[in-house]
Amino acid sequence: MQQNLKIDRIWKSFKSGDSEAFAYLYNLHIDSLYRYGIKLCNDEGLVKDSIQEVYLDLYLKKENNKTNPQNLKFYLILSLKHSLIKKLKRRRRFVIGDDNEEPLSFEPEYSIEKEIIEREKDEELTKKIKHILQELPSKQKEALYLRFNESMEYIEIARILNISIESSRKLVYRALKTVREVMEKEALFFFFFLQSYIPHSSFQKKVT
Repeated sequence: MQQNLKIDRIWKSFKSGDSEAFAYLYNLHIDSLYRYGIKLCNDEGLVKDSIQEVYLDLYLKKENNKTNPQNLKFYLILSLKHSLIKKLKRRRRFVIGDDNEEPLSFEPEYSIEKEIIEREKDEELTKKIKHILQELPSKQKEALYLRFNESMEYIEIARILNISIESSRKLVYRALKTVREVMEKEALFFFFFLQSYIPHSSFQKKVT
């Protein structure tokens, strides 16, 4: 609660033109933006340029910005993704198909992956975990990353991936279900560990 009040005060100061407040907001989310951007596009220079543009746009439009300061990271990540897509289109580095295709290949390292591996000392099982996560479809990878690494709500994930909230839930559920089905044959602990992440049975009935 106190942290939320602090962010609210800083946001108000920023909108009033306080440069120190802007610097605080910049430093608060810059690492998250860089980690996310470099996983979307393996071009460090392009990612850094896009991040600077996102913050410049935030500053120039601060007076009319209606963003809830508690959702600022979501707003910045969404803006960064849009910026990268526009730049890559201009450079003609890829050909985009229909609107349902994801033009960027997402290659994350998950916080959930680290937690699982820390619990498992078996080298072969560790390799299998990494392989399973790497083989997931790109959108499932991105949804997992946003959910577990960036602690985003499903409504925010849906906006970033340009899908419905229900679809964002299904992406996360199916990704974890895929991992669980393979790994429960290998180690019982893994099955119980993933139970804490899989939605409750009422949701399972909706997506199966």
